[in-house]
Amino acid sequence: MRLLIILLCFLVHSSVESITAQDYEEDISLGGYHPDDGPEIILNPGDPGPLEVNMGGHVYSRCSVRDNHEYSFKWIRRLPDHSSQEVSSTAVLYLSDVRVEDMQHPLYCQVTRLSDGQVFEKVLNIRMVGYGGSLPAELTLTIRSLPAEDLSAGRIMRQCLFENNEEINQQFDFRWLDQNGRVVTNGDALYLMLEDPADLGNYTCEATHRSSSNIYQAKYHVTRSSRAQASQYIVTIVPDTTQVLLGRPYEMLCRVEPMPSEPVSFRWYHKDRMVGSDARLRLPSLTYPDLGSYVCRAEWTPAYSRTGSMAANATVDLSLALTKEAEIEMSPPPGSVLVTLPGETRELHCEYGQLSNPSVQWFFEGQPLERHPTLNASSRVYRMDRLRVSIITLRGVEVGHGGTYECRVNGQIKQTHVIVRVEDGLEVNPSEDTVDEGTPVEFHCRAHGADRNVNQEMQWFYQPFSGGPVEPVNLHPETGFVRQDHPYASHTSFISRLRARKSDEGIYICRLPSQGAEARGRLYVRATVQYRVVITPSVVKVRVNNPIEMECYVMEDTGRPADVLPTFSLMDSRIRFEQERVAANRVRFIIRSGLGAEYNGTQVRCSVDGTDRFATSTIVIEDTCPHGFRRCRSGDCLPAGRFCDGVRDCADGSDEDPRLCNECEPTVRKCEYYQNRAPLKSTHMVHWICDGEDDCGNGFDEANCPDPLFAQCGDYMFTCPNSQRRIPRSFVCDKDQDCEYGEDERNCAGPTIESSGNYRHSVRAGTQVVLTCRVTGHPLPRVIWRFNWGCLPENDNRYRVTSVAQNCDSPMPSVVSTLTISNVRPGDDGIYNCEGLAGSMRAMSNDYFVMIEY
Repeated sequence: MRLLIILLCFLVHSSVESITAQDYEEDISLGGYHPDDGPEIILNPGDPGPLEVNMGGHVYSRCSVRDNHEYSFKWIRRLPDHSSQEVSSTAVLYLSDVRVEDMQHPLYCQVTRLSDGQVFEKVLNIRMVGYGGSLPAELTLTIRSLPAEDLSAGRIMRQCLFENNEEINQQFDFRWLDQNGRVVTNGDALYLMLEDPADLGNYTCEATHRSSSNIYQAKYHVTRSSRAQASQYIVTIVPDTTQVLLGRPYEMLCRVEPMPSEPVSFRWYHKDRMVGSDARLRLPSLTYPDLGSYVCRAEWTPAYSRTGSMAANATVDLSLALTKEAEIEMSPPPGSVLVTLPGETRELHCEYGQLSNPSVQWFFEGQPLERHPTLNASSRVYRMDRLRVSIITLRGVEVGHGGTYECRVNGQIKQTHVIVRVEDGLEVNPSEDTVDEGTPVEFHCRAHGADRNVNQEMQWFYQPFSGGPVEPVNLHPETGFVRQDHPYASHTSFISRLRARKSDEGIYICRLPSQGAEARGRLYVRATVQYRVVITPSVVKVRVNNPIEMECYVMEDTGRPADVLPTFSLMDSRIRFEQERVAANRVRFIIRSGLGAEYNGTQVRCSVDGTDRFATSTIVIEDTCPHGFRRCRSGDCLPAGRFCDGVRDCADGSDEDPRLCNECEPTVRKCEYYQNRAPLKSTHMVHWICDGEDDCGNGFDEANCPDPLFAQCGDYMFTCPNSQRRIPRSFVCDKDQDCEYGEDERNCAGPTIESSGNYRHSVRAGTQVVLTCRVTGHPLPRVIWRFNWGCLPENDNRYRVTSVAQNCDSPMPSVVSTLTISNVRPGDDGIYNCEGLAGSMRAMSNDYFVMIEY
């Protein structure tokens, strides 16, 4: 006997752990069973293993043994605590959108022998593939602080990554777990506001390689003492250069006071990008993009500390002073500098003294000013030439006016560099916001110094903290943010959401293409709500090629509908399906043309993006057997009376299986003891009840007559018109002539069903649903109701069927049958059918889909 091996490693602070799929070995502990005694279990595909599975792909395998009909099958996932989780109730395993965490625990095909209940298992050997190379031999997962962290304010912001290896980081999925093993963040960034003592403790960053089963871990310990200690130190930034001049070097020094005795590491950040790793930051030649805010991050580990490193920040804003004078004198290269705001009026003076016949030419960014394609299009640039000076006037300065202006006079060059300071161009407020899940959130983007209406030009984009593509913000009112731009706030654009959700967390980017400007705001969402995904029905039983429908919705753990739209997925890529949005939290799954029998057991998954919450439904595809027949497990149809009679009639013997015997067949009823007499037959047909013939042999089927339905249309016997012979109504139109002149087989008309136009019923739990159908035919039809192709639940007075006969005297009488289900509860959802029986003829209604809302 081989035991399941589990590797347990306990980590402290920044320790690292690697766990691979090979840590699990096959578990065949089957309570005394020896493998030589059992059947040979075949997994296809999967034998011989391993079965290679791509990240994001699907797992498919079919389990079989010799003499399949003697066994039942299911697939399970074996968990470390020795419990099991069922993942498929059939021999077919489908898993879609496979991730590494889905494969952390081994999958087994579990086979049960029907004759004695003996259980056998076989593990599916899976290997995750899709990564073209191999991981480096030594990988160290590190945790570092982010610029916005402020321990003194109780704001923890940490990022875990493999440093200096962006290509490797892109191959991993990151998540943070708290001390209880609960997922705090899906992504590499941890954000905490220490408001609750429960937030203190160990936090684990877990990095999972997408194409293998390698898992790396690092820990970060959070205590109150770390906040108090950090507040004793002050970080300051001291400029070493007195003037901020473009094209000249600029230096800044970062200091910690008092200076710790331990080594201090420094990181400089500019526009969310690290630009230095020393105490001194030197910019060799200052350019306009270098302007803006700089953050110095100092971090050290006190020798006495048991809680890990300490850190503190300082911020400085580097900007050019505005030119006070309205005009500026141009000078030889490198030229003068003019700093202005949009909308101002400025003059550029090119003095050339007492030159005779001066030839004056103006250039902007190397092109003749008069022919510049965009500068003159603004109609705000004016030239004036006088005896000793040429002047360019910029009226209502625009961002596009920024650049290098040259005045060339008889071969001499003078320059002025015009810088249009837009106050960072754009500003997103708030620049950083933290909200609880389910509460409102709003960002607004403002264009400083704009001289015209620009809010309609602004564009909003989103990027998750974990990286990934930058995509337009979802501005659908029902599923995303709402954009509101007011004409009286022409420089500002607003986006808002009534209830934030965890998946909204990330970076919100505002862009103004006409100015080439961009600004960012960060949103952190505290997960206060757990989602519950419900799929209804959980089992869908349909006939071959009949339409298939189900619905899925998401609830908060508070019982309130979640502001999240789930999505459906299928493991079998051959199947095409549609999704229809029903509500803000509800979506419908549809296969209009149905499926063939080969897709029996297909599993449908409904999930919430960005979470581990999902639900599944199984599609069972079976066609009905002929009137009065039942289906063997092998698929064969046999007369219902041959089931459970002590003789094995099905090829697989399933007709004598007690579990199958106990299953109800809607058109068949059991013959029971009546007046102390045992029945001569085990079953009778439902439309033989009260037909005037003793079918059970002890009068059971003719007791408590007349049938109320037939009483509405006269006698439950049929009188032959010529001979006046009375025969049971069930003899009418049964394809056997019982009257002397065959009157009982005349004017026969098979039942036709007029179903209600509303075949889809979404009802709230605890309420009532009413299904109605009208069946017309000759003789007067008998109506029965099916639930998932079986019987209605027995001994459940919540189900009530009423049938009323109409047009009894016409050649085509009708029966209106109504099924009422009161106090609807889980398990009542599924497919219902109305079936009409008239003589030897039958008809089946379209499917009624009943789905439950909460």
